[in-house]
Amino acid sequence: MPVVYEYWQHRAIGEVWAVKLRAGRVIGATQISRADVNEELLPYLAYRTDDAADLQKRQDDFKRIDGRRVA
Repeated sequence: MPVVYEYWQHRAIGEVWAVKLRAGRVIGATQISRADVNEELLPYLAYRTDDAADLQKRQDDFKRIDGRRVA
């Protein structure tokens, strides 16, 4: 299964996370400043596995955002 990278933004508080997924499951995540959102950075960020389980459980609290439009 290929690895997919996405940006997720918390619907209520606006936190932005870079998320690493495999087969639709979160396998890594790291919080990132909205100003630093850039789709070209996604594969190179330091993803943490300890944040992955929490984000996986709370997926409905987030919306995907496009790294090309957020700067």
